[in-house]
Amino acid sequence: MTPGSNLPLGAARVAVDVTAPVRLDVSGLLLTAAGKVRSDADFVFYNQPSGGPGVTHGAGAPGGGDAITVDTTAIPADIEKIVVTASPDAPGATFAGTEPTGTVRDADSGAVLASFTPPGLGPETALVVVEIYRRNGAWKVRAVGQGYADGLAGIATDFGVSVEEPTTPAPPAAAPAPLAAPPAPP
Repeated sequence: MTPGSNLPLGAARVAVDVTAPVRLDVSGLLLTAAGKVRSDADFVFYNQPSGGPGVTHGAGAPGGGDAITVDTTAIPADIEKIVVTASPDAPGATFAGTEPTGTVRDADSGAVLASFTPPGLGPETALVVVEIYRRNGAWKVRAVGQGYADGLAGIATDFGVSVEEPTTPAPPAAAPAPLAAPPAPP
């Protein structure tokens, strides 16, 4: 697939895995017609492997990518698309020099339905890889490849997820000044 291209899904249950030479965190967001999640439960990832109905996260085998599985028959009517994202697992890492590939498979047979490698990535720290969307009652996949410089938190907040900012511990209180020594006796 090329950026912006789309194909009809040939299966009701699909798995989207994203692989690269580096470990990636793969997530899915269930979006309404407004392009936002209904609640934080619609953000599916390794710490919340099932959230919105019909979408689950599965950890990949060593050397393989994590996958977002979408059962289109279980997606609520108010959800129009599922966005599949990826971000390098290492803190501060970017997509420079990597070529992540999103592969859409029939979740039951494993047959490859589509594949997409976003071109020209560099300083991006997160990426919308593909979206599974409903159009006139039929499900399709679209190659996206949109990068974000502010990581998965940037993607999540753009789509309406409440992201807690990490708390920074308060600096330790300064030690009290030493007491002045009493005057020496005469």
